[in-house]
Amino acid sequence: MNLQKYVSEVIETLGGVVISVEYALCQVLIPEEYKGYFQGQTDLTLAFDFEVSQENPEAEFVTFGSYFLDQLLELASQKAKSTVRFVEIERLELANPLKKIQQSMPDEPGQMTITEERQVMGAWGMFQFKVYYISDQKEASPKEIWVDLLTDQVDRTIEEEQNRIIYQQTPMYNLPFSKSFDLQNGFEVAMADVQQAEDEKNSRLEDQALQTDIDRIEEYYAELMEENKKRASRKSITEEKKKDIEAKTNAIAVERDKQLLDIKNKYDVQIEPALEHAILYCIPMIEYRLNIEFRGERKEKVLYYNPITKQFAAQESEPVQTVNT
Repeated sequence: MNLQKYVSEVIETLGGVVISVEYALCQVLIPEEYKGYFQGQTDLTLAFDFEVSQENPEAEFVTFGSYFLDQLLELASQKAKSTVRFVEIERLELANPLKKIQQSMPDEPGQMTITEERQVMGAWGMFQFKVYYISDQKEASPKEIWVDLLTDQVDRTIEEEQNRIIYQQTPMYNLPFSKSFDLQNGFEVAMADVQQAEDEKNSRLEDQALQTDIDRIEEYYAELMEENKKRASRKSITEEKKKDIEAKTNAIAVERDKQLLDIKNKYDVQIEPALEHAILYCIPMIEYRLNIEFRGERKEKVLYYNPITKQFAAQESEPVQTVNT
């Protein structure tokens, strides 16, 4: 999610108004009850591009670390909300469904027929996290995870296609959910995904950066120790001077080990995701029940056509049954 979209959604979720003026420039109306977070102001012009902010001196430039964004994140954290959005679909229909289902399942052998078709409601949870990175410093960044609540699977595709979603705050369709779902389970799936992804990314970055710093430290102290070795190998040096150089070499080794320990502690980053808000999206879909016959056996399969992603998602197959031929 880009920064302007995130800021707009937070303001609207809190009851404010966002009006897009032009590229990277919008006017916002902050609810009166929250004006204390923004130096008593409720009517603001925000710019999300540096050049746009320069062209509009009355606008406040919003970027990571800016006063407005810091205040908005603090407000969102304190007033975290969940809400439901009902997605509007212009035409919930699919021409030549059997042909398109077959094209989406090229590796499925056998004769395929549609036994039932109906419109149902699907459910997706959008979970907005703030991920904290804690080491010798504390940093944070936003992370958005979409979960298909009917399958409890992270859905990257609908996250990529979310700009195509048009929604209302009130229900528009009287459709049954295809199955029951648990928002808590979806949250746990999202939390596990963001933790794993950030751990893996952080581990890769740590390995590269840490090794670079270790190499730099070891190279620096190796040069100092080599220089001392050369000094101690001079023919004219006294025994007392040689012992003094050896003591300095030992001190260099101790200092090197301390620096290596400090740099390893610096890269020992703890990751703590915190949920800022969640949005439940109710999206109308088409459910298809299929019979697939192959070599004297028949199985049933349930597919769901998502009009946002233009893709089919499958439920688990029913147990295979023998067909009398």
